[in-house]
Amino acid sequence: MTPIAVATAAAAGLVAQLLDGGLGMGFGTVATALLAGIGLAPVVVAAAAASAALVAGIVSTAAHTRFGNVHWPTALPLGAAGAAGGFTGAWALSSLAGLDAATPVTSAALMAVGAVLAWRGYKGDLPIGKPRKGFAVPTGLVGGFAGAVSGGWGPVTVPILMSVSRLEPRKVIGSAAFAQTLAAAGALLSFWLFAPQSLGVAMPLAEGLAIGAVIAAPVAAWLTGRLPAAKLTATIGMLTIALHLRTLLTDLPLPWPAATALYLALAAAWALALVGPRKRPTPQIPEQRPAPAEAEA
Repeated sequence: MTPIAVATAAAAGLVAQLLDGGLGMGFGTVATALLAGIGLAPVVVAAAAASAALVAGIVSTAAHTRFGNVHWPTALPLGAAGAAGGFTGAWALSSLAGLDAATPVTSAALMAVGAVLAWRGYKGDLPIGKPRKGFAVPTGLVGGFAGAVSGGWGPVTVPILMSVSRLEPRKVIGSAAFAQTLAAAGALLSFWLFAPQSLGVAMPLAEGLAIGAVIAAPVAAWLTGRLPAAKLTATIGMLTIALHLRTLLTDLPLPWPAATALYLALAAAWALALVGPRKRPTPQIPEQRPAPAEAEA
């Protein structure tokens, strides 16, 4: 593996972790796209991405914990289920041919969830309240499986958490970062048991991804707690749409000008969502002054 390839992986890991640590998604997508782009087998791509995600997740979790971004009653069951889903997904990828966790149906459904999140962020109407915990286990199972197979942990789990958990956006991201660490560990254990040769092929690139991610993780966690909740929600919603739109476009013979126009429209919608609706000025009610007392005759 050439030094240029490793340096490119480190740069990609830095950018990917800024997205993932700050918005809860993007690391697995960028890592798998990079590794698949150089012609590696899917099981090798997944093993390398999981290795980098484990290292990045440990550092990211420490940073998110430092800034109070982790809701442990949600993060622990989410992570335990994510480990089980990751183990199963890695086994399936090692044993079954042509497996792909990203399907047009699931991508379309999660794009709809992203649209809801973007609308909530635009309106500033965030359902924050007493956290719901019953969703954590099924979300972790599905997210862990998707993460092991296609690097899709964040684009699956974070939109679901944002839509149903009632947690603050920063705590959704921090909890998902911790859980992703366990999901990556479960996937790596499965790869070691069922496809040990995959772990050694792309390790230099995985190390490059991890180095970049470790540098970016503390900065991303700090930024998460500083961004306004509504703008963070809108951005997560639009990123969810963009990532799953990419999945849909791979199955459609769409000319590149049309695809470019779609992404430009998404960028414009994101900018609009960040601005938010204009508040109508509150009508000024004239101050009622008491009538002057009449002078006594």
